[in-house]
Amino acid sequence: MRFFIFLAGAAMAASYVVTWVEPPFAGQEISPSVLIGDRLQGLITEGPWQAWVFLGGFALAGLAALLSLLGRGAGLFAFLAGASPLVLCVHYYLRAEDVRADFGLPFSVNFQDLGQVYDLLGDFIRAGFWMYTGGAAVLLLAGMIATFGRR
Repeated sequence: MRFFIFLAGAAMAASYVVTWVEPPFAGQEISPSVLIGDRLQGLITEGPWQAWVFLGGFALAGLAALLSLLGRGAGLFAFLAGASPLVLCVHYYLRAEDVRADFGLPFSVNFQDLGQVYDLLGDFIRAGFWMYTGGAAVLLLAGMIATFGRR
């Protein structure tokens, strides 16, 4: 289990600097580190709770990977890191119409129809997104097993 937590945690933490979406849709390569840039300290100190959950997920994933490498219990950190994108997805799924209006997109897209969103973005999604989502899924499952499983 520690090996899976290490790999998934390292992948999720590393996805912070790996390209998630690339041109022509975005205009430039987009990763969390590019989007946040120099505003990291401001987001940590004054950002909304969603920014804390998003950034905290990367930190918890890295911590879970480090603890599993050291042979320590990383189950709770893995669970929390894996749950962070799920919390954000549920929050933004419930607010899909507000989010679309905030983006100011020049075309109509129903963010509650995940199939339509994937059809629109699927060709532009790159490794960072898959590292993040795959790492989070494995961390969530491994964290649940390690934290709440039978002992």
